[in-house]
Amino acid sequence: MSAVDEPLALWDAAERELKEYKFAGDLRVQPAWDIPAKLGVHVALAGRFSKEQETQHPTTLDGFLAEAGDVIAAGATGVHIDYGFLIDAEGRRLDRDFSPVESYKVVVEPLRERFGRSFVSNLNVLNGESFDECMEPVRAGLCEVGPCASGHPPRFAVPAVQALQEAGVKPEIVIHSPGEVELAKRRFIDTGILEKPYTFIILYGLPFDSGRTLLSGTWAPNTQDMAQQLFLMVNQLKALDEGAQITVCAAGRATMYMTTLATMMGLHIRVGTEDTYWRSPRSDDVVENNLEMFTTAKTIAQLLGREVATADEYRAALGLPTT
Repeated sequence: MSAVDEPLALWDAAERELKEYKFAGDLRVQPAWDIPAKLGVHVALAGRFSKEQETQHPTTLDGFLAEAGDVIAAGATGVHIDYGFLIDAEGRRLDRDFSPVESYKVVVEPLRERFGRSFVSNLNVLNGESFDECMEPVRAGLCEVGPCASGHPPRFAVPAVQALQEAGVKPEIVIHSPGEVELAKRRFIDTGILEKPYTFIILYGLPFDSGRTLLSGTWAPNTQDMAQQLFLMVNQLKALDEGAQITVCAAGRATMYMTTLATMMGLHIRVGTEDTYWRSPRSDDVVENNLEMFTTAKTIAQLLGREVATADEYRAALGLPTT
């Protein structure tokens, strides 16, 4: 009833209602859902699972730069860079024959020369013989966002978060299981170390070869388990900070199922052959390359009414300087 409707006696109102009966009400009584229009779509380009995957991910520096260029040109918000096992034109291994800062320079600098700041540089900061060597690429200005798992030993993880923030880099706290949400709270939030806006990436659904590792795995054998565990971890992270920026990594068999659900939930996503090469959890079909994965994720976002954020739009959400 609107404010302009004439009041009626009960039985007159009941009679009128029966005459004007409609099964459904006006759809405009449903407000628009509070889902961000933009989402960051990042691509992790490396590969690490099997020799068979070598046809789906770049194994040379030139190949890596080519695939990174493809996804950035197609509109990816950012790229996650881990140079493990990449080989340069002289056959040298980047992770073995060079220091971390040297290896990251030969990847990041050519991309910046070509694309400027139109992509967010997200670097793995785990490589190095010493803590300072791990942090050297960060301090050299090659990195804007750096993943750091709450489940890693605190003698590394805690100073790593501090060093990232001191360098003006946003720590991306990696969550592999609900237990790591509590670790993030205890180690980084309760201590006052982590600065808002908190930024998390949920990376779950991968198999592990031992029961106790530096990380704890989460088993996702079907769609229901995948969804329940994601909802659980997202709810726990939102309880820490409703405004937290959360990315979900398409990992393991679940691939685009995770991507679709995360997009529906209003989150950011990360795709790429570093964490999976499957097209679907129901078959053994593999992707052709990283561009295919990004294009599919972009299409999913568009079908669900969302758009891929620009690098600056994502930087603004994380509180990083924009251009």
